[in-house]
Amino acid sequence: MIEQFNGDIIQWLRAFYYIAETGSVRKAAEYMHRNPSTVSHELRCLEQELGTVLFDRYKKTLQITPEGTKLLEWTVQTFERLNDMRVSIGSSEGGELKGSMSFATSLPVAILAVRPVADFCREHPKVDLVLQRKLPHEVQNAVRQSRVDFGLMGTALPPDDIDMEFLFKARPLLVAHKVNPWKLPERPSIDDLKKLPYVSFWNEDGLQDLEPFSQMEPFADWIKEKSVIQVNNYHLIMRLIWHKAGVGIMDELCYQATAYGAEWDNMETHPLDHLLPSLNYGILVRRGKHLSPQAKALMEVLREHFRSFTPVQEGKALSDLRQHD
Repeated sequence: MIEQFNGDIIQWLRAFYYIAETGSVRKAAEYMHRNPSTVSHELRCLEQELGTVLFDRYKKTLQITPEGTKLLEWTVQTFERLNDMRVSIGSSEGGELKGSMSFATSLPVAILAVRPVADFCREHPKVDLVLQRKLPHEVQNAVRQSRVDFGLMGTALPPDDIDMEFLFKARPLLVAHKVNPWKLPERPSIDDLKKLPYVSFWNEDGLQDLEPFSQMEPFADWIKEKSVIQVNNYHLIMRLIWHKAGVGIMDELCYQATAYGAEWDNMETHPLDHLLPSLNYGILVRRGKHLSPQAKALMEVLREHFRSFTPVQEGKALSDLRQHD
């Protein structure tokens, strides 16, 4: 027997979820296109139904309680299961795939995934697929908050709260104009790097995107001190390097991604894997997430595509990587 609940508990849980994610009844109401008073009422109804306090109210702020944190996990799983029920109608592991799904990916690996994704869309025309291009930290947040089915990205340190399935590695590179005054050796030393001016990456949070170098905090500090300009686009970084504004550091796939539709003949690259960690590229899934048949199918397509993709381990040139696109 299914126990009876008072009221519309699905809407109450939906209101609770958005309040927990935004930390505000007003912001939750904006996401839900509801009145704040309605959302606040739904939260009170849920707390009364469960007989607990889900948020501590202090002045005008809301702090989720331990009971609320536990309920948030249950809420996410509940809506995932409900979404699975909705989108998998007519879909089965052995039959025609239908329904919607989404995944988030960082730009470099997104380019390499274009062909298998396009093949998947042609083979399964009734699957409504949304591909979101995001920065690495945004991919992780989208996976954590279950706003996408899975993520595809590279990281030096796999997140400890998300399951990551390793696919391949990419080395860090120093990129410079061939005509420069620094006389860089093929494999620069720490002292060489300290002397250089940098065109560095900056994200919308105002933070240096130095994740590949997070294991070497002093080096990240050097980059910040030596930055002559900060931008939030790797192609702009390459353009500025091409105009001799400074040097840049990025992994092999970022360098490759900027090469599409551009001529970088005047550029030179220096591997830095003797100083800095390589990036692990792989598939990220929120722990305990229930994946739809279509999401599982696309993940398998991507696994198969990248199984033979081992440029770093085999020492292949970047030009060889383009054969995968």
